[in-house]
Parts: sequence; structure tokens; C-alpha cells
Amino acid sequence: MLGYACMQPNKQKLIHHISRLEGQLESIKKELASPETDCEKSALTLKAASRSFSTLRMAFVSCFLEQKYLSENKESDPTYKALIQVINA
Repeated sequence: MLGYACMQPNKQKLIHHISRLEGQLESIKKELASPETDCEKSALTLKAASRSFSTLRMAFVSCFLEQKYLSENKESDPTYKALIQVINA
């Protein structure tokens, strides 16, 4: 397993983020299993979970790029800026 320095200060935040995402998915699962499914509520929760997962994914990918592929002067590196824009799109 690779350890990235950029993850160290944010590990607990990422763990909490994953826990919230798990809670959202569990809520959808329970709603779908209930006899009276509220499709609108489930759809809104699913949309929130999707956005939450995207944010989590961006944090991991950004960290990976910073540590493995980009120059030390990432703020002035056009490749870094372009990749971050694509990730955040």
C-alpha cells in the first residue's frame, strides 16, 4: 500500500466523509426495502451521495497526482492546472 504525505493531515476527515457516504447509501437501501418507498427522497439522497463520492474521488486523485507525477512547483505547472480542472469538471 502506498502512503501519500498529502493524505496524513486529512485522514480523519476522509474517514468521516466515507462514513457519511455509507450512511447515505444505507438510507437509500432502507428506503428501497420499505413497503412505501419515497422515490423522490431516495433520488435526492442518491444525488447527494453521488456528489459526495465525486468529492472524495477528487481528493484521492488530486493527492495521487501531486505525489507521483507533478513537479515541485505545481502551482505554476500548466499540466497540474489542466489535470485539476479536468478532475473538478
